[in-house]
Amino acid sequence: MTKIFLQNVSLHYPLKNKNISLRKKIIQNIFDKNIKENYIEALSNINLDIKDGIYGLYGPNGSGKTTLLKILARIFEPTIGIVNINGSISSLINIHFGLNEELSGLENIQLKLLIQRTPRNEIKYLSEKIINDTKLGHYLKLPLKTYSSGMKFRLAFFIVKYFKSNILLMDEWITTADEKFREEVDRIVNKKILSSDITIIASHNIERLKKICNKIFYIENGKII
Repeated sequence: MTKIFLQNVSLHYPLKNKNISLRKKIIQNIFDKNIKENYIEALSNINLDIKDGIYGLYGPNGSGKTTLLKILARIFEPTIGIVNINGSISSLINIHFGLNEELSGLENIQLKLLIQRTPRNEIKYLSEKIINDTKLGHYLKLPLKTYSSGMKFRLAFFIVKYFKSNILLMDEWITTADEKFREEVDRIVNKKILSSDITIIASHNIERLKKICNKIFYIENGKII
């Protein structure tokens, strides 16, 4: 059974700076975080027990939504607490995560598929589908650092399109898609949501979350309240 279980999970960012008092004041003013003596408490005592369904993470900017998604995606490890996840994960948190600016578009496609543990006999087939979907043509032979932000988004999105998983994690990166591409992005994302056992969406748009989620968790200052 697909399941996400978090018990007493906290995440601390160390403040490695000689002028800690000044830095604490700046971060406190911007993010309203709980600043300790020499670290930021980005998440505090998070407890979740999630099974099948669509869940929302709601809260203002800087509340800890994306940080919690990164814990679930295993990008971050908690400072304290237990994280048990049963099921494979597709992450749409940072659409550019794992791309290499020095490699070509085609090389990035193959690298991401390998990282996702795609069987080698499927890599060529999926690579061809991604190449056709991106419509980037000869640009796929060029280094990623020569791409515009829109081209990078297109490449990364169509790679993720073919990732199969039980759990889908989403942040509001989708707003970076241009208007012409937005309809196609929405269609593909909705299809991925339907094919996932668990979907978790972070957003500060409560009305959007109410329309699609079975349950919404409210996060403020790194805590679920």
